[in-house]
Amino acid sequence: MSSPAPVTPPSSVSTLVAGLADALEVLTDVLVARIAAADPAYGRSGLLTEEQLHHTCRENLTSVIGALAGTDPLRLQPARAAGRLKAEQGIPVAALLHAYRLGGRLIWEELTVRSAGPGDPRLHDLATRLWELIDLYSDASVESYRETEVLLAHSDAQVQSRLVRTLFDDHSGNPARVLEVLRTLGFPERGTFAVVAIDTEPTAPLPVKLTATLQELGVRSVWDAQIDAHIGLLSAASPAAIDRAAAALSSFVAERIGISTAFSAPHAITGASTEARLAARSARPGSATTVRFGDEPVGHLLIAVPDAGRRAAAQILGPVLELADAERGDLIAALDAWYRCGGSAAAVAEAMHCHRNTVRYRLRKIRDLTGRDTTDPRQSAELYLALEALALLDSDVAARQH
Repeated sequence: MSSPAPVTPPSSVSTLVAGLADALEVLTDVLVARIAAADPAYGRSGLLTEEQLHHTCRENLTSVIGALAGTDPLRLQPARAAGRLKAEQGIPVAALLHAYRLGGRLIWEELTVRSAGPGDPRLHDLATRLWELIDLYSDASVESYRETEVLLAHSDAQVQSRLVRTLFDDHSGNPARVLEVLRTLGFPERGTFAVVAIDTEPTAPLPVKLTATLQELGVRSVWDAQIDAHIGLLSAASPAAIDRAAAALSSFVAERIGISTAFSAPHAITGASTEARLAARSARPGSATTVRFGDEPVGHLLIAVPDAGRRAAAQILGPVLELADAERGDLIAALDAWYRCGGSAAAVAEAMHCHRNTVRYRLRKIRDLTGRDTTDPRQSAELYLALEALALLDSDVAARQH
């Protein structure tokens, strides 16, 4: 912020203004009383002490009077300090500006009393200069106020972020800690809770209106961007509200979403976080699907023991995976469609835009290569398990064999 060069007033004007310095303590007391009477914000307990207000008024009056008299250089540090202090103490910016107007008015009143009357030519020049100074000090204080607000908001956000992350830590050694964090964040200690995992990059921002939308549905939420997903804690008065939140999440987020089983005791948060992650990863990669824990037991099992799943896929579908890319893709697609279409060759043919005989041929080819027939319940279950492992765990299981 640029400031005008200091102005040296005529000696007669300088003498008039300098006389105010002798009454500085009285002027400070008067200004403190006027500010406290005019702005209720200063009277609220815990915002600003009388000593702080007195010091701020004295520093700013001294600086303004010195600059107005030309005896001191223009110093905006007192104004910046006032803006910083009042932002830290929660004094509204309107009250800050009003205090400067009251200070300017007090100085003008004293100059008028000490002059030869309203016609004193010294007052004409002083009026313009005084209110220029008040504007400069007001602007400097507001600039400092805004800067401090940004710093405080950033600090508050960091504190909340650390608290939220603490929610999902293991507190089995100190169960009271999770309750303490919930209280600090304003969450109830009892109710219906659930943990949500959104399978996305931690640097990807969540939708701006997500938290507000959940709040409208009666669900409070806090979120943490962890290394493998966005993790959120949902809190509501009933399981029905959690169900509404699940539907809302699906409409907001085009990623895999996992939701834990609902629970009532906050100490279950750690276990619910594991459930939510398992549920999210139980949907196929690239799908915008919401999975409640327990809805995809095969997927949960495979994600929980991925190495066993990969070995099973390699063992069961190994001969198919060793085929050339085009043929392998056709067979895997036919097997996947067979399960998605409930074992109907006609439905598979329609979905894949081919003849039913082509579908039957591909399934026979899978049977001949793997020794497992889709019409045999046990063998079909093994094929389904291997297919799900292939989809969830690795796009090229065969490559892991070599």
